Amino acid sequence: MSAQLSSADLTLRYPELGTGPVPTDIYWQPEFYERELDAIFRRAWLCLGRVEEIPEPGDYLVKEIQTFDMSILVVKGKDAEIRAFHNVCQHRGNHVELKPNGNCQVFRCPFHGWAYGLDGKLAGVPDAEAFYDLRREEKGLLPIHLDIWEGFIFINLSEQPDATLEEFLGEHGRDLVGYPFHLGTSTFEYQGVVKCNWKCMVDSFCETYHVPVLHKNSVTDTLAGPNNPFGRLIDVRLKGPHRTSSVVGNMSYQPNPVQGLAFQYAPGPSITSGNIDESVTLPKGLNETRADNWSLDSTVFFPNLIMVIGSGMYFTHQMWPLGPNEVVWQMRGYLRAASNAAQRFGQENSLVELRDAVLEDGNTLERIQRSLNQGLIKEFIFHDHELALRHHYHTVIEWVERYESVR
Repeated sequence: MSAQLSSADLTLRYPELGTGPVPTDIYWQPEFYERELDAIFRRAWLCLGRVEEIPEPGDYLVKEIQTFDMSILVVKGKDAEIRAFHNVCQHRGNHVELKPNGNCQVFRCPFHGWAYGLDGKLAGVPDAEAFYDLRREEKGLLPIHLDIWEGFIFINLSEQPDATLEEFLGEHGRDLVGYPFHLGTSTFEYQGVVKCNWKCMVDSFCETYHVPVLHKNSVTDTLAGPNNPFGRLIDVRLKGPHRTSSVVGNMSYQPNPVQGLAFQYAPGPSITSGNIDESVTLPKGLNETRADNWSLDSTVFFPNLIMVIGSGMYFTHQMWPLGPNEVVWQMRGYLRAASNAAQRFGQENSLVELRDAVLEDGNTLERIQRSLNQGLIKEFIFHDHELALRHHYHTVIEWVERYESVR
């Protein structure tokens, strides 16, 4: 059954969030930015990649978390365990590994040659007898808490996390278990620095009220259509600090000739097509209303990971704040592997259409931030179908206030 698109009933399901305007100070004030780094980014579980990136023992990734000017080494050990360490030699602080990825049996610091095993233990020190007080057992690589959910690698920078990854993801994580994330082995990536607050960028991908206007020349016809002129959502579900928005697909859309060929031969529906793959069994947390006119879910893992998931492909956004009005944006797409040239053409069409739509989203953000910095917008008035943005605001405030109340 096709979902009925109500004009005003989403926000009223969550009366604790209110319906009034919210102040914009948290989107630009430098002092608040410093508070949320401690209260949120040093405490929440943060995604660094997928297990398919390091399939064999000795495979490793170096991930730069620019928010904290921090280099993280993620490695698969000989025992098949995946571990994370600070990429810092315990002799003089040089980075142990300089390449972004690879395979090795020992990490050897390129400064003085101190060597570390895949388990992080100190394995070798040149001319060790000349040190006066060398306690090898205390000089291994500094470990970082790591756990895995559905093939996604998460770390937590706290000395002792407040919750396990399973507890942190809660109902939100449980309801998405079973989606075939592992089939998205053909990947593409975009990255850039945008002069806006990280929360503004998260919010830009969490509502479709803008779709008929901003995307009028790209995805309006497939992700809204004539029966949805205001870009209303099917549903919004809030689960702890996380949230999911279900987006309409125009099932009567007729593609142009090039699109038609691409849609026909792609190894799975493109997110921009609005189509679904009936052969995919969705977990409870996707298209939770089971609407026939569903195309995709935009699901947010607080604080900085968005997964946009369809039945045939998915892609992620991650936002790594650099300051109160600057953020590193990373987008990564996951498609089913193509087995012939026709399928590869279909993939490339999906990639280009998605790229163009996302660039339209990013086009507004720096102008918005300038207005906020100048104090010209003192409050946001959220549309009913911008409920995810209202929830984001309240979640950030809650995390900061709760952290500071127990310090």
